[in-house]
Amino acid sequence: MESYIADVKCLQQFMEDGSFLMPEIPAALRALQALGAPDYMDYDFLMSITGMAVRLAWQPGWAAYQVLPNQAVFPDGTGFDYALRALDGAGAKYIVKSLTDTVLARKEIQAAIDKGKPVLLDEPFVCSTVLGYKENVLYGVSTFAPPEERTQPYQYNPLNSWCEQTKRYVLIERLLPQPVDRQLLAQTIKRAITMARTSECQQHPGAAMGLSAFDALAEMLVWDESFQIFNDDLSYTGEIPWPYHRPEGYWREDGAHSLADRFWAGYCDFLCMLNGYENMSRFLNKYADIVPEWRERVLSAAGYYQKACDYSGELWKYVTPDEEGVRKFRLPEVRYTFAAHMLRAKMYTLKAVEELEKIG
Repeated sequence: MESYIADVKCLQQFMEDGSFLMPEIPAALRALQALGAPDYMDYDFLMSITGMAVRLAWQPGWAAYQVLPNQAVFPDGTGFDYALRALDGAGAKYIVKSLTDTVLARKEIQAAIDKGKPVLLDEPFVCSTVLGYKENVLYGVSTFAPPEERTQPYQYNPLNSWCEQTKRYVLIERLLPQPVDRQLLAQTIKRAITMARTSECQQHPGAAMGLSAFDALAEMLVWDESFQIFNDDLSYTGEIPWPYHRPEGYWREDGAHSLADRFWAGYCDFLCMLNGYENMSRFLNKYADIVPEWRERVLSAAGYYQKACDYSGELWKYVTPDEEGVRKFRLPEVRYTFAAHMLRAKMYTLKAVEELEKIG
């Protein structure tokens, strides 16, 4: 017994229509593609209308993945809530169900696949799209699946742990495409402003959001003197010193205990979010003419978002994505340079937001 929805693209690590570290929107995109979504409902569209393209978060302590990665910190809900927001903006009609009975859930998911309807799974720190099944095994697209696990002919991968991991699942009934109009553009602009101006939230105390995330990251790059204790890629097990006196209200944990964790799980994690600005810039450029009286400011904001995004690529002038390159992250002069780039990116972000705020 098996059934598949044919020819929906698999998710890969770095691609134009789906980032490895932001799986919720790509998963929603694959579900919409399986429902025959029009071409304009691309990655730029979903990233922008949900606010994911301009979402920034920074956790003190270099966001070691032992607890909660930066990518899993949201100012208003969870990553799965953003996937649902993508379905809402696209015009999908769906039902969200809690997974309390695995046997019932499997039957409902398989029945949906038989009808050509994809299903979304809400799992910790990730979102998966179910596109098929064989016997009792579900198949779909997942950002974290190794290439060798993908199966022919559709390159879907088995979702082996869904019974233990899934909290909710979404049965999508139909798609009624909604074109970009004045209302959707205004909603996208308002969401972008809120994302930038929200500096903290109760759900994640101590984490810096929006524009304040640039300051929090730059501060750690400049003032954290504990890099001297790290030895290449070896994990440090002792207490991490923090000689810098923080003003009242600041919060810090020891965080990542290796140089590689600080770079990949801390700094690069933030840059992956900043790369979403390019999606927002393309979206704004594409739909700037929807409301003629907004056109000039929308295009100006798009330009500023792109400039801010460009600074995220500057790091590769100083380091390379290998052990030897990452070791340079220990050098104060390299981190100071990165901090300067982050503050420049903040300046352009602020300019973009101020342009959008003038639209009213």
